[in-house]
Amino acid sequence: MRIEIRDFAADRSGNFAIMTAVLAVPMLFAAAYMIDVSTITRTKTELQQALDAAVLAVAREGKDVTDDAANRIAEQFLSGNFDPEYTKLSVVKTGTQFTVKAQTTAKMAFGGLLGYSSWPINASSSADIAYASYEIALVLDQTGSMAGGKLASLKGAVIGLVDSMATQVNDKDKLKFAMVPFNNFVNVGAQYGPSFDAKGKQVAGTGAPWLDLKGASEFPQSELDVGASRFQLYANMGVSWPGCVETRYLSGTDYDIDDTTPNTAQPKTLFVPAFAIDEPDAAAYGNSYIKSNARPNDNTVVEKKKRWAKYGVRTDLLGKPLNNGLLDPLAGALLDAMTKKVKIDASLSKLNGLPKGPGNGCDVQPLTTLTNDYKAVKDKVSALKAAGTTNIKEGVAWGHRVLSPGAPFSDSGAAKSAGLERIMIVLTDGANVFGNAPNDLGSRYASDGYLVDGRIGIEAGGASATNALMNARTLAACTAAKAAGIEIYTIRLEEPDVATGTMLKECASAEDHYFDVPSRTQLDEAFAKIKERIVRVRISS
Repeated sequence: MRIEIRDFAADRSGNFAIMTAVLAVPMLFAAAYMIDVSTITRTKTELQQALDAAVLAVAREGKDVTDDAANRIAEQFLSGNFDPEYTKLSVVKTGTQFTVKAQTTAKMAFGGLLGYSSWPINASSSADIAYASYEIALVLDQTGSMAGGKLASLKGAVIGLVDSMATQVNDKDKLKFAMVPFNNFVNVGAQYGPSFDAKGKQVAGTGAPWLDLKGASEFPQSELDVGASRFQLYANMGVSWPGCVETRYLSGTDYDIDDTTPNTAQPKTLFVPAFAIDEPDAAAYGNSYIKSNARPNDNTVVEKKKRWAKYGVRTDLLGKPLNNGLLDPLAGALLDAMTKKVKIDASLSKLNGLPKGPGNGCDVQPLTTLTNDYKAVKDKVSALKAAGTTNIKEGVAWGHRVLSPGAPFSDSGAAKSAGLERIMIVLTDGANVFGNAPNDLGSRYASDGYLVDGRIGIEAGGASATNALMNARTLAACTAAKAAGIEIYTIRLEEPDVATGTMLKECASAEDHYFDVPSRTQLDEAFAKIKERIVRVRISS
């Protein structure tokens, strides 16, 4: 009997069964509790994330947004980012801070056992309108292909961006715009050119020091040479410089696309005024404006003297210009009897419909440096006219320069301002075009001179070759701007060229900074998305 009792007491199997039965109920409740807690936590997280998105969307509209608009935006974002039903949505504005609140319920899987079928969840999110400072360069294609509806859509979209951002960031010290229209040239503004005295001589000390005022820059150029100021040549003909400049010569540097500060001690860093030469009088050319049989690229002394003589420039025995190019009535220089200036034919060119002369081809609106005069910016946008061919590289390079704190322009606060966002928006509807032509100069005149000058890397070749080289330098310009801390957005408008699309995508700072807009009707939407990405507010709670 004692043995049986001892054996029974030693048998543990029954004890485990009893213990398991005793513990089963609390273990079941614990598991049910964890499931419901997980549901509550997940629902609260989802509601919080939806409220964060909603309050940021409301705050981006600025402190002047109406209560109705704020509630409508919050409802749209909450409905789009949160699946369960919500109640008691409210938007409260206090100064520059917005707070969005809402309530929802989490369905309990096992809470009914304790009398709870659902659990109320409250959440809120606040955002301060703590805007950074913005400097935005609008680099806009105004080429001939933009004529009509595309240019009208561009104007509406850009003006809408300026108005919208000015409403949001209504501290004028924190929002400035620059505009760089481009075609085959960029126009920096004729106001930077030098003055001339009563005798037609360039006045010392006038003119922007970042311009080549004395013809000192050495680079390959058809017909002209160092030693004569192109500004003086304009004056010799009684023609005003319209403001366009040539691309700085590459020659183993990145001067063509970067913001290297111009320095008079280094003439190759200066910007040379565009000067369309008197082309040969033949059907393949469109800008013959002086009666002369001088040949552009014949470097014999005789031809050099003939070329300078037609612009009224006296030369030495080797055909080098004297007097900084000052007009000197030489035999062979045809002067107007009344004005005593070199006589030119300023009739309209059959090539581009513009008056012939040294300013031919400069049919692009002058750029606008950084300003918070939003009306002036919008007026400039409204005044854009379609003309010329496409040189995206030049637009990007000058977009970088207007955002740079150094010369040529010093309107940017980039070097001294904390929290400054520098933005470039580049829009084009076309592929890069050098202007190849079947003549002895290889092309029409553009910012890189003529094709035979070899300033883009080749002296002859077809349109595909020049396009590839221009695309490469455009990308280099984008890389230089991004390295300087500029955020780039690019827009391809109704342009099917694959190479251009690829180049613009790589030019942008990120994948979502590139917009392929197949229809002008979608341009407003693209600019609205850019604005959303640019304007940053912060979650404060």
